[in-house]
Amino acid sequence: MLKNNRSWVPRPPNPTSQAIFVVRSRHQHRNELSRPHGEHRERGKAPDDEKLIPPDIDGLLRAGYYGFFSIFEPRVGPSRMAEHTFSLAAFVAAVDRAVSHRHHRVVVKLGGSAMEDPAATLACLDALATLYKLGIPLVLVHGGGKPIDRAMTQAGLVPRKVAGRRYTDAATLEIVVRVLKDEINAELVAQLQARHVPAVATCDALTGERWMLPTPDGPPLDLGYVGRIAQVDTSLLKRLMADGSVPVIPSIARDAEGQWLNVNADTVAAAVAGALQADQTIFLTDTPGVLHDRTNPHSLMPALAEAQARELIARGVIDGGMIPKVEACLEALAAGARSAFILDGRVPYSLLAVFVHDTFPGTVIRR
Repeated sequence: MLKNNRSWVPRPPNPTSQAIFVVRSRHQHRNELSRPHGEHRERGKAPDDEKLIPPDIDGLLRAGYYGFFSIFEPRVGPSRMAEHTFSLAAFVAAVDRAVSHRHHRVVVKLGGSAMEDPAATLACLDALATLYKLGIPLVLVHGGGKPIDRAMTQAGLVPRKVAGRRYTDAATLEIVVRVLKDEINAELVAQLQARHVPAVATCDALTGERWMLPTPDGPPLDLGYVGRIAQVDTSLLKRLMADGSVPVIPSIARDAEGQWLNVNADTVAAAVAGALQADQTIFLTDTPGVLHDRTNPHSLMPALAEAQARELIARGVIDGGMIPKVEACLEALAAGARSAFILDGRVPYSLLAVFVHDTFPGTVIRR
């Protein structure tokens, strides 16, 4: 299992300006969160610079401080000891902004493609842990397309396509359930729990029904054990969140007879967000957001109204693999969610940026 021992070290105030804090690489301070104040590294004595943290600091602010400053920690490359400065005033403003979302439900969808970068995945889990400690109710939905593909290859199974869609036969379904429920879900829950987040594997909150691919001129096409969401057990999810837990939901559902069905993870996230009337539905993907010109990464459209998004699809500006992502956002809005984000999950802490910054790497769609 991957480990994440994060650390920050404060620096004494700059005498000519406001207080400045420095973030370094990841070692011992995570363990100090659980120590009584005053119990420090060297013979019980606190270094002078650590006295910048008031002894009576509120626990919520402390959790936010530790989590927030981790966004400046270098995750890639050899220079993990590189130093980054950030003003305390900016930190206070960011925490104020983040806690304004307290009690507002947030559904986060982590896709298989976005999970291909281990550093970005760990950063996403760090961000989720920070948001949880700031009092934001969370639900995590995940897929796992690429890990499923690898498991099928290892099993000697050749993916079968029907009109460009994966056909899920019994052998494929067995792998899908194992990878999503027993491997990815279990690992995400364990990683969040290691960050002191009471994550709960929640595999029975969804009821599904068989879904067939519509065709323009003929009968729908059978895709095997593929489904769509018929019902979300909001009572279960609300109870878990009220108890302070974070439900972690894989993109599979049982039908009325108890048969597992393979469901698109974006569809699951949209259904869950709509049923919970989430304030934010966040799709972490392997794309930079909605681009006006997909060949130009600088043509990002940071915000769209629902009507604009539909018009861009009709005009062909939004095309290819971006269409199902935007349609999932529109499904979430239509079902009752207030806003939907397409974020670049490859960018570390892009999720946290939504709550603490004016800008973020992605696109928000609102009604």
